[in-house]
Amino acid sequence: MNKEKLWTKDFISITGISFFIFLAFYVLITVLPLYLVGTLHLGTDKVGLVFTVFLLAAILIRPFAGEWVSKYSQKKILIYSAVAFFIATMLYPFATNIGVLLILRVLHGITFGIITTVKGTICAELIPASRRGEGLSYFSLAMCLAMVFGPYIGLNFANIDAYNIAFITCMVISAVNIVLALVIRIPQDSGVNSSSEKGEFSWNDLFDKKAAPFAFATFILACAYSGISAFLPLYAKGLGLVSAASYFFIIYAVFILISRPFTGRWSDQWGAKVIIYPCLLLFALGMFLLSQAHSSAMILLAGAIIGIGYGSVTPVFQTQIISSVEPHRVGIANSLFFNSMDAGMALGAYILGTVAGIAGYGSIYEIGVVLIIIAGLQYFVLTQKKELLRTQSDPSVLNN
Repeated sequence: MNKEKLWTKDFISITGISFFIFLAFYVLITVLPLYLVGTLHLGTDKVGLVFTVFLLAAILIRPFAGEWVSKYSQKKILIYSAVAFFIATMLYPFATNIGVLLILRVLHGITFGIITTVKGTICAELIPASRRGEGLSYFSLAMCLAMVFGPYIGLNFANIDAYNIAFITCMVISAVNIVLALVIRIPQDSGVNSSSEKGEFSWNDLFDKKAAPFAFATFILACAYSGISAFLPLYAKGLGLVSAASYFFIIYAVFILISRPFTGRWSDQWGAKVIIYPCLLLFALGMFLLSQAHSSAMILLAGAIIGIGYGSVTPVFQTQIISSVEPHRVGIANSLFFNSMDAGMALGAYILGTVAGIAGYGSIYEIGVVLIIIAGLQYFVLTQKKELLRTQSDPSVLNN
């Protein structure tokens, strides 16, 4: 039996868009703190505010973006948001005070929230249903590659105070997205989705209850991972292992690149549970190793294990969120997935930061283990309920 084709020109184009969006995102994440403190002479509290408003804007706009991509031309939304993302990137050299910069970050966050929602929706529709897990695993690798190359590029520019060159690089990267958005072809993108009638506002247009349980598990896992993204450098510094922290993310990304193509394919073949439970165990093991780390070897080993565990489980949950809704509500499901990730990272970093101030950085990884266990139990209860309902409606159904 021949597999349905996955690597089409359009799938490669949308994956390229994802890579370049996040490449610009990670270059800016790396450059902006140093630019704000060193060039604009702002305090660290202002640095946090600059990132918070960006994230908040993206979170707030995504539910509406999910509704828009379900009702209107996805290609037009992709093109318009790519152009808006480029314009926002182009304005950074002119944002020379905190007021202008905050306004720019809000606008950039809105464009980021829209384009990440529409690209994810288009990708889900371009991937054959029989290869959705595999396809989304490859698609999400683009973000992982950007997570490696973006900080490297940004730090190299920041080390020589070449901030304007960094901003210009982000402009060029963003311009490539416009070209890719123009050439991509989206099946059955007629301009207005006939299955969605215009009428009074309903929260159901912004949220899907069927996807919510999977999104909640994603949220809990993101809370756990926020302890790594926000505090690992500080934790490693306290241990005298700063260089190990920088290599942690490289090892993490390498093992994601190695594992995701296999875990996505296996999820399609044997079911999500076969991947999710082992990956949650690996994620918990990696977090425990971090909490007990006393050498570079332990930190790097934790990076490899977490890369396989957390790195593989997130696209599987995205697949389940998308598969739980009707085809015309994929945009809403995608916005819910990304918002669960972003909200978990934001809230988790805030709460775990408070805990770290009281009990030390090692404690946040112990709490991370508990959060992973809670997510696993929640997923187990969810799948058991689904299997029970399916068995009651059709006794011949034995597997989810």
